[in-house]
Formats: sequence, structure tokens, C-alpha cells
Amino acid sequence: MARVTAVRPSAAQPSAAQPSVVLSTRYGRAFDIAVVIVVVGWHVAGAGGLLLSDRASYGSDAFQVAAWMLLALVIAAGSVRLLTGLPGRPEGWALAGVALVTATAAAAACPAAELVKTDWAWGAAGWAGVLVLLRRPMAELAGFLSLEALATFGVLARDGLNRQGLAGFITVLAGSAGIQLAVAVAARALNSTARQAADAAHGEAAAREHAVVAGRLRASRYARWLALQETAEPLLSGLAAGSADPGDAAVRGICAVEAARLRRLLAESDESPGPLVHELHATADVAERRGVAVDIETAGALPGVPPDVRRVLTDTAIAVLTAARSHARITVAAVDDGIAVSLVADTQQPPLLAAGRGGVVIEQQRDRDDLWVEARWNGR
Repeated sequence: MARVTAVRPSAAQPSAAQPSVVLSTRYGRAFDIAVVIVVVGWHVAGAGGLLLSDRASYGSDAFQVAAWMLLALVIAAGSVRLLTGLPGRPEGWALAGVALVTATAAAAACPAAELVKTDWAWGAAGWAGVLVLLRRPMAELAGFLSLEALATFGVLARDGLNRQGLAGFITVLAGSAGIQLAVAVAARALNSTARQAADAAHGEAAAREHAVVAGRLRASRYARWLALQETAEPLLSGLAAGSADPGDAAVRGICAVEAARLRRLLAESDESPGPLVHELHATADVAERRGVAVDIETAGALPGVPPDVRRVLTDTAIAVLTAARSHARITVAAVDDGIAVSLVADTQQPPLLAAGRGGVVIEQQRDRDDLWVEARWNGR
């Protein structure tokens, strides 16, 4: 009989679906870089430009410059985290807290009557929050922007509320927060698309791999069928032509062997949680049809057995069952890291047992009319 090697899925097999994953990953990376460029550009050109143009208005321009530098450090740290794949970690809130406190302090140091005009830190801190909380839940970013707006409104209320100041505050809030939330929404949409592309790629790769494995299994079963034909066809031709006598004990023995092999081949194609025991039952059925009482018992949690090893074990069972006269017992037991198939049968002539193949060790002993055979396989 032809041997079949167990087919194992290979993770190295190329898949046509992988480019979609690579493409979505590249888009995500490009978007992260774009966010860093926007935040850094706003802090340097936007916030930095406002700070330089209003330096004469501040009570202490050195304090404002120091606040600007501290926010720059927060943005630098947030950029490193985002580009190195750590944006979802909770310590991003520590950086967001530093940005919030810094922006509130810078706003409190602005001229009382010109807070909305001279407060450069509000927008800078908001963008810093987007940067460090980009991969966190949307509610967290919304909460941060709300806290920042409340803190700035508190400073505005301390200096005295007026219609012009409130209008300017609402305008800046709507403009800056709207754009910052839109960027966060776009990031989440892109992440969702990337996950969908990855899931589709994995699904397609699994389907392709399943098809390859199924094709190999069909080919191996067909090869075994051809090998079975080489032994069964001459027997059937002899029976049909009359050259083989069904009354001959030797011919009946050959018929029993071929019938058991055919049943085993059919059993191998069945989906069964215990394929070895299933195949042994199929081979025992032929002996039972000859009037041999066959008992099959199992002991322990049986390990998985490769197909080529199962064929050696069932070949041994076929040889013993074919020679059995009236009774046989098969015990399948888990031993160490392997499995042992023990057979006891009353036989007149010792069966022809092939030498151990596939790492299977075969032992046999005779006690008067009973023959004991054990085929043992160690999976290590």
C-alpha cells in the first residue's frame, strides 16, 4: 500500500489576499505620519506664529515660551509613541494631562481683555491631545477636548464675560474641536477598513489553504485506491474467470484481506474524532462477517496518529484478524507519548506481519492457540 504523509498547513504559502493587508497597513502608517506633520506644523507655524506676534502683550513672554517648549516636548513624545506603535497604551493620558495643565496656565497668563486673541495654547494643546489619544476610544478624546474647553472658559469667566469674548470663544471652540474630532474619526474609519481588509485576507488565505489541503488529500486517497486496485483487481479477475476457487481457504483469506483494506480506505475518508478506532472497526467488520467475534476496547485519552502510522497499525490488525478463527480482541491504549494497539486472537497459522514501519514497533507471542501481537508507536 502506498504511504501518505500527513499534510500540514504552511504559513509560508503565499496568498493573493496579503497585498490588501500590506496596502491597508501602509495607508494607516501614512495617515499617522500625516497627523504628526499636521500637529507639528500647527505648533510651529500656528501656535508659534501667534506667540511671536503677541509677545509684547504678555506679562511674561519667557513664561509663554517655556509653555510652548513644554507642549513641544509633549508633541515630540506623542509623535514617537504614534509612529512606534504605542498610541493605544493608557499612559498617553499622562501626556494629555501635561498638555491640559500647560495650556490652562498659558491661558491664565494672557491679557485679561484679549484672551481669545492671544491664547495660542488652546489649539496647540487640543492637537497634542489628538496625537496622544488618537488610538484611544473616541469618548476619551472628546472628554479631553471638553475639559480643555471648560478650563479655558473658566479663565475667560475669571477675567469677566462679555458678548464679544463669548462669541470668539464659541467660534474658536467650534472650529478647532470640529477639525480635531474629524481627524480622530478619520483615523478610526481607516483602522476599521484595515481590520476588515486583514480579516478578508485571512479568510481568503484560509480558504485557499483549505482547498490546497483538500486537493492533496484527494490525490493521496486516489493513489491509495490505485494501489488497492493493483492487488484487488487480479483477485476479482481470477474469481470472475474461475481460476481462483472461492472454496480455497487461501483465496478466502486473500479476499478477507482485500475487503478489510477496502473498508479501511472508505473509513479514512470519513470525518471522525477518533480515526484510528474508526478504521479498526471497519477492518473488524470483515472478520465479524466470517463469524469471528471481535471486541474493541480503548484505554486513556488517545493521541492523534499520523495517517501513515495508522495504516501500519491497521495493517497489523488486518493480518491478525484475517488469521483469527473464532474470536479476537483489540485494545487501543494511550502509552507515554504514543499509542499501543494490542491484539489477541486464536489462530492456526501465525499471520505474516510486516516489519515495523513509520516508527511502529511490533511484538508477538503465542500461548497455545492464542496469538498476542502489540504494535506500539511513540510520537516523540
